Amino acid sequence: MSTMDILAVHVTSFPGEPMLKTLATLGALTLLPTAAPAAGLPDYPFIHVSGVGSTVVMPDLGQIDFEIAAFDADPAAAVGVIAARASEIRAAMEQAGVPLEDVEIRDVRKDFRKQDPAAAPGPVLYDIRAGVRINVRDLSRWRAAATPLLAMPNLDGFMIVFDTSGREKIEMALAGDALRIARRKAEGIAAGLGRKLGAASAVSTGDLKNLTRAMGLAPGEPGSRSPAQRIGTERAELLTVMSLKFAQPVDVIYRLK
Repeated sequence: MSTMDILAVHVTSFPGEPMLKTLATLGALTLLPTAAPAAGLPDYPFIHVSGVGSTVVMPDLGQIDFEIAAFDADPAAAVGVIAARASEIRAAMEQAGVPLEDVEIRDVRKDFRKQDPAAAPGPVLYDIRAGVRINVRDLSRWRAAATPLLAMPNLDGFMIVFDTSGREKIEMALAGDALRIARRKAEGIAAGLGRKLGAASAVSTGDLKNLTRAMGLAPGEPGSRSPAQRIGTERAELLTVMSLKFAQPVDVIYRLK
């Protein structure tokens, strides 16, 4: 097996772009004077760099998920409570300017409420629940939509989700930003070695796992689409609109001339 010189360098960079902050990590520089000594490694001198484009944006879409829950020895009475709350929710959303087609009440479920073994025996209570999903497509109406829910009884299990209609555009911009940062770092390393940077021979929006393992380096965090911001919350936190964090990693292999 031929000798392989490996130089591992880590670089953090925060360029001055106002909207797109970037983080670039130089993963490793490998010079191969002869044919590749291990399966999976390129058989030419190369530089392997990683870059991450990241930004924080405010959402323009929101979703509120929760349950209506009622307990009663008479299941019909509990169902009546569910129906009453559902009507109140629809009326409140209509007043807030949320279209009724964006208010979904579904999955009415019936079960028995578990009794506390330490408590005195009592009547068996039915546990009736219905799921509610409210899509708020105009966040200027978010507070008006969320406020009435704070005072309503029988509501449980709140979860709020924020997203942006510009997700695809943001992710594409971050990928381009990460590629530019990765190339700048590779050019700097090549110049330091007295070499010129060649063409990119491999690009991945994430960790090049086979190459990383072959070089004996610990794999980085896996790259993936930035998820919508999903937050389990108490009622008092419903009024807060949360920002979205995006990150798009890239791994690039450049030939050395």
